[in-house]
Amino acid sequence: MNREHYEDNVHWRKRQLNTCYELGTIINEQQDKIVSLMNENNRLKRENWNLKHNRGRRK
Repeated sequence: MNREHYEDNVHWRKRQLNTCYELGTIINEQQDKIVSLMNENNRLKRENWNLKHNRGRRK
């Protein structure tokens, strides 16, 4: 009984560890997407601000 219980625990520990690695990979990918979207958003905000403020000078 103890041997079976031990082997079962080893199996579930390995599965949990693999799940953690998979989730870590997914989280990293999502964070990369978030950072790139934040950078693009800041760039667009800056571009929009520049367009608004330069419009008066061109006239």
